[in-house]
Amino acid sequence: MMSKAQKRALPLRTTGAGILCWRETVRRKQGATPAGPKIAWLGLHVLIIGLLRTMDNDLTAGGAGYQAAFWFAVVGNVVAFACAANSNPGYVDERDRGDRDALAERGSVRETSRADEHDVGGDAAGAGDAAGAAETDPARDKGKAPAVVATAAPAAEDDEDANVELLATGNSSSGDGGGGDDDDDADDAAPLGQVCKHCDAWQGLRTKHCHDCGRCVRKFDHHCFWVGTCVGEKNHARFVTYLFTETAGIMWAFHISNTGVKMYDTWDEIFAKNAGPVIMSFVLFLFILFVGGLFGFHVFCVFTNQTTWEISSKQKISYLKGVPNNVYAFDKGPARNAFDFCCAPPPARYQMRSLQELRQFSKKETIWENRYWVCC
Repeated sequence: MMSKAQKRALPLRTTGAGILCWRETVRRKQGATPAGPKIAWLGLHVLIIGLLRTMDNDLTAGGAGYQAAFWFAVVGNVVAFACAANSNPGYVDERDRGDRDALAERGSVRETSRADEHDVGGDAAGAGDAAGAAETDPARDKGKAPAVVATAAPAAEDDEDANVELLATGNSSSGDGGGGDDDDDADDAAPLGQVCKHCDAWQGLRTKHCHDCGRCVRKFDHHCFWVGTCVGEKNHARFVTYLFTETAGIMWAFHISNTGVKMYDTWDEIFAKNAGPVIMSFVLFLFILFVGGLFGFHVFCVFTNQTTWEISSKQKISYLKGVPNNVYAFDKGPARNAFDFCCAPPPARYQMRSLQELRQFSKKETIWENRYWVCC
């Protein structure tokens, strides 16, 4: 069985990021992108379009221009899906040391054996030996992942969702710099990251290890079964674009199916001849609720600069546990969030304001939340 160092030395496998998109270097676990879901996705779309073409509706009775516009939308949806499928979500290179050296210089990292990792709570005396053990940082050569001093009580390591339980800290630029008690000092501590216990990669803020891909992903959102890869900082915009085209296409197909419902002279003819369009409209309506709801949720994430993982596992992510519910840790305002999401390149590292500043900001009154009412 190969060691982690031998696995990191393997050549990278290059795959296309999608049709009409640049090619990216991607290395993922073998079999992480099965073709079955993609074939099922294609087959489902072919089936729905084929059934619509067998009915008397706007698609079959419409002119050449109407049909050309419909097929143009179908091709656009396929292109959007292909661009999202198998794209690089922002995998972390295991050879990138990240902030390990900087943390070692500050004495925030200490060497720990694999057996000791289950006792991450420790006592204060164990943390006092961190500076001396971190100067040489031999953990990677010995197959050991350096443990990082926690700023909050860590979650159980057996919980796969709690992958950012331990976070090293540095000095926050937003702190007041004055004296205070220990709680104020903890609030001014800026979390930096940790070493992944699964692949030994450096995990900065918003990074999570995906067990389906076998790698850590920056700004991890979720692993999508249909597109066959994770959704992260590099392909989240493509994924949202695909959701938009998919929702628009389903709504158009729903309208076409409704035009197939006709009026007849007898009730028997109404039920018999309209059964197909009615059943098709019902199925498409369910798809609209699911895909359209997912699209709306991701639009909310875009304007608030959040991810699905951060929302669903907020209480398990240590650096988000103290963030007030009415404040988003990485929010820069809706306009700036949307611009960064669509146009700006990913940052070298993600940074968040201190908990003290976030708590102060949470007390500000807005039109949505004030002393008189709370909207959402």
